[in-house]
Amino acid sequence: MDTERTVHTAGQTSSEDSFIEQFARLVEQEGGPRIAGRIAALLLLSPQALPLDDIAERLRASKASVSTNARMLEQWGLLERASRPGDRRDYYQARSDAAVKLLERRLEWMNRLRAAADVGAESAAAGHPVVRERLAALCRLHGFALRNVERTLRRMRQAAGRSD
Repeated sequence: MDTERTVHTAGQTSSEDSFIEQFARLVEQEGGPRIAGRIAALLLLSPQALPLDDIAERLRASKASVSTNARMLEQWGLLERASRPGDRRDYYQARSDAAVKLLERRLEWMNRLRAAADVGAESAAAGHPVVRERLAALCRLHGFALRNVERTLRRMRQAAGRSD
């Protein structure tokens, strides 16, 4: 089944299609599967939880691919599973704090990048003034970005009533 086809279902507008595909490309550019981005985008646009069958049908993707990627998005904290009484199917919905979760993941990545820059600063190559200045510039920029992302996260958590 072709998972790269343009999404279009009854009741879905071309602007929704565009959003889904643009979001999917952004996820793909960050190293994630395009189908994961399509799932996340579809659920961001859906006011209610959707069963895997409906997600697969709307995105014209295999149920196995949707299931695998929905579980990954759940682990990332972007989606959550929901259930309905008397229904054994898995339903997924976008988490209300998905934006915070995205920023938290970015912060984790930024911290790993900073740790790598610190290792680079301890290398023999860092003895050269050009290399040392490159790494110092990276660390300065990173420090500034980290402080701002952390401040933004604190504000978003406070607005959502979370303190972690």
